[in-house]
Amino acid sequence: MLHAYSDINVPRIPSMKAILGAGKKPVNQWQASGIDWSQSAPLAELVGIRVPPQTERKHIIIDNDSPEAIAELAEHLKKALN
Repeated sequence: MLHAYSDINVPRIPSMKAILGAGKKPVNQWQASGIDWSQSAPLAELVGIRVPPQTERKHIIIDNDSPEAIAELAEHLKKALN
């Protein structure tokens, strides 16, 4: 059983004061020579990408919350797990 609260994905939206304040802040730009950075070979290498195989969906829709529908859902879940 999975349960999630309604406020699990509440975005943090900045206030108008914060938006206007961010526009006034200076933007620092550095040159590569100013921070002693030199381009070198990457430390990671992509070997390959694997995609899991597609599985056929069951398309089972239970449209009400009666005790019979709940029992039907439980049966479908038991069959899927076995």
